[in-house]
Amino acid sequence: MTAALAGVLAYLALGVVGILGAGRRAALLAMLGSLVCLSLWAPGFTPGWVGGEPWGVTVAGDTLAVAFWALAPLVHAAVWWHERHRPTTFHGLVTLLVGTCLAAVLSRDLFNLFILLDLGSLLGAILIAYDLRSRAVWVGLRYLLLSALGMLVYLLGLGLVYGELETLSLVQIAELAPTLAPPALRVGASLLVVGAAVKAGVFLIGFWLPEAYCLAPVGVATLLAGLAGKMGIVALARLSEALPVGPALAVLGVITGFGGLIYALWERDLMRFLAYHILSQYGYMLVGFGLGGAAFAGAAYYTIAHCLFKGLLFQSGGTAIEAVGERTIPDLARRLPRPAAWGLALGVGSIIGLPPLAGFVSKGFLGGLVPGGYGWALTLLGVGTATSFSKLLPLLRPGPRGGPRGGVVILGVGVLAFSAWGLASLPGLLDAAAWGKAAAAVAVGYGLYLVVRRVRVPLPKVGLDHISVAVLLAAGLLAVAHLLVG
Repeated sequence: MTAALAGVLAYLALGVVGILGAGRRAALLAMLGSLVCLSLWAPGFTPGWVGGEPWGVTVAGDTLAVAFWALAPLVHAAVWWHERHRPTTFHGLVTLLVGTCLAAVLSRDLFNLFILLDLGSLLGAILIAYDLRSRAVWVGLRYLLLSALGMLVYLLGLGLVYGELETLSLVQIAELAPTLAPPALRVGASLLVVGAAVKAGVFLIGFWLPEAYCLAPVGVATLLAGLAGKMGIVALARLSEALPVGPALAVLGVITGFGGLIYALWERDLMRFLAYHILSQYGYMLVGFGLGGAAFAGAAYYTIAHCLFKGLLFQSGGTAIEAVGERTIPDLARRLPRPAAWGLALGVGSIIGLPPLAGFVSKGFLGGLVPGGYGWALTLLGVGTATSFSKLLPLLRPGPRGGPRGGVVILGVGVLAFSAWGLASLPGLLDAAAWGKAAAAVAVGYGLYLVVRRVRVPLPKVGLDHISVAVLLAAGLLAVAHLLVG
């Protein structure tokens, strides 16, 4: 625990140093220090108190925390390389944001999670608007406002849970609240889930996400997609471990999976398209975390894989847009620099579940642990993912030689390494039937694309007022559902 906390403090301290000066060198030191600290505390540590009971903060190092600590320096390195010409302040802010992520995955305390999620939102908003372009500034402000609304809902839920149980430790809450018996506890748990879901970017109540990722600098979008944006999902996973809110998470997973997919099907802007698919892919994570048990491990596995190939997709797509000067998918066809096209091809193959890549490995592992109707829902979601990503096929044919490649190579190696490790650790996925099923899903998805590509469906635009109302409605409906069912 001491080694883990030292790594967090080093990252945060070097972030502050980076803002004041020498941001690039401080970021490199932070990456190196986190890996050294991880080698000292992996494979984990049992829950402990920082500051002592009863007011201390509970922290623990489980498999999910270890995985994120191994992932963070890789994503940070890709961002650092792509944005190496940025001012030192930029790199200091990025280092601070990564440090909050390292702290968040260790935390088992409701209020400590609130502080870290709120700090992450503030840093994320600043980085989104860093270039001071008018649209990006407005999107960053909207992101901050909606995150504040989500955190306010979360804080109200925290107060209700603390009032009933007199503890903020998720470890103790898991022991004291195996069922949501008191009405105040049911309402509090509902508010916690909705608040964290806004931060995560769950469909509709987190509809700030597509515009924010679309207009952020390429390195920032990569960092959000590959690491920082998953902290809301981590908070939901921790809540599911401590409170019986799993069914609500599983239902939210199905809604966000298909909701994000519908909007992605007819989106033409490349970065916005990729962002809608973040909403869609959250469906896999929330279903697994909601069902718990063995499916929880499958969801954790998929979350790390998604961070890798989604970070690669945003890095490759953003690099392509910078090189070509166009954003829409048809205008980018056959014009991508070769590194961007190859990175995009690897990311697309992974996210649609093409064997033997990371998406196939993680979807196969999670799918084998999800029962009944939820398993069919994830299968249909996989077919829909292949359908929508078929529109990127013209982009996978390389254009001119050259172009930035450092960040693409770093994340591409990460995806390939995860793919190889996954196949080695899950030999059941080497079965020909598993490969045939995955290939059939991709083929069916492409066939559906040939049918729907000429169809135009006018989808409603979602504004700040709609999202705000949706947050309040979601909180009320989930609270009522818990009151009736509980």
